[in-house]
Amino acid sequence: MKTAVVIGSTGLIGTHLIQKLVSEGSFGQILALCRPSKGTSAHVFNNPKVRVLSFNFIDWDSLELQISSFAGTSPISFFCCLGTTISQAGSEENFRKVDFEYVVRFAKLAHYCKAEQLLIVSALGADKNSSVFYNRTKGEMESAVQNEFDSKIYFFRPSLLLGDRKDFRFGERLAILAAPIYTPLLVGPLKKYQPVKAKNVAQKMVLVAAKKIEAPLFIENEEILKQA
Repeated sequence: MKTAVVIGSTGLIGTHLIQKLVSEGSFGQILALCRPSKGTSAHVFNNPKVRVLSFNFIDWDSLELQISSFAGTSPISFFCCLGTTISQAGSEENFRKVDFEYVVRFAKLAHYCKAEQLLIVSALGADKNSSVFYNRTKGEMESAVQNEFDSKIYFFRPSLLLGDRKDFRFGERLAILAAPIYTPLLVGPLKKYQPVKAKNVAQKMVLVAAKKIEAPLFIENEEILKQA
């Protein structure tokens, strides 16, 4: 049986991911890394396959031993669902800390723990040469991760995520409310911008991790949409 290590497990995609990993027979145990302040009251975290480990995003070195001890001799897959917005983070610096620094540090941890694969939620339009700060940060993250982890990597690049968040994001909420109006207009070359359900992103991640489907390094939004 395989071991799954998930960071960002209480977020919109992360919660769905934990649920789908629980149902996936090839993963026998799941380690969910969560901030102490984040609630894990959802029933999925009470499943016997799931162990919740509080982590302050500071003492990264302590995780290697804990993860290796938890996994034992089973193959390990690392899943990263970390992500925020500049408005939510409060500044570009804080945004970069979450969406770049923490993700790259998680990739280093995957390397130290000899994980067989690393699956990361990135974003549509990620490009290290972009003039847009958000897209550039995501692109730089993808590049840095590839320098830190030399086994199999998959980057998932979803568009606007649909689903019920615990945290309120005003701009995102407006876009979601308007989605039924503008989504039918996104056809042809614009189809790649269609919003995607968070649960479908999670399902795609599990199918790829369980090797039930083949996937390239970058899984674009259009490919994720097919999961619906």
